[in-house]
Amino acid sequence: MLFCDHLSNQEVLEAKKTNREDLLEELLIDFRKTFPDLTFELQLDFSIINAQALRLGNNRLVTVYGGLALHPSLGLDGLTLIVLHEVGHHLAEGCRSKRDPSLACECVADHWAVTTGMANLCLKTDRSLQMQVAVEELDQVMGPRQPSKGEYSKTIKRSGCWAGGWSSRRQALLVRERSPQATGCCISYI
Repeated sequence: MLFCDHLSNQEVLEAKKTNREDLLEELLIDFRKTFPDLTFELQLDFSIINAQALRLGNNRLVTVYGGLALHPSLGLDGLTLIVLHEVGHHLAEGCRSKRDPSLACECVADHWAVTTGMANLCLKTDRSLQMQVAVEELDQVMGPRQPSKGEYSKTIKRSGCWAGGWSSRRQALLVRERSPQATGCCISYI
């Protein structure tokens, strides 16, 4: 997910005073147990509000940056959904990213996160996810901060891809809507 904004220094300092870092490590322990072929890392010193799936050679990484990890509006449900989405870029099948064909596009990663990903995480760790809570937490981050996808708007309308705006994406997550199946139909801004 790409949010393109930063937490203020004050927000970062306040979050670091809590036990937030311990909660994040516990969350990532569950992800490492469930998806052992991926590498999960926290980059708390970067205040950008972002998480990212990257492939570097044979390494498949999921990185959560400090601005997102420490965001005061996000609880464990929202963070769990975000990390599942990033894992979905690596593990989901279907439409691929135009920038990196080894990664699934946004809507495919979303669908995988709320179906296969959630089921696997719960099965391996008993960690549950309350979708309504996760989406409400993300409302505080995504709605006002998600960048415009102006250049993609025609593609989105033709393809049925719902990942171009938070409103349609939010609804698709809640109902676990299946993503478009045509190759190359989706936007991708990983």
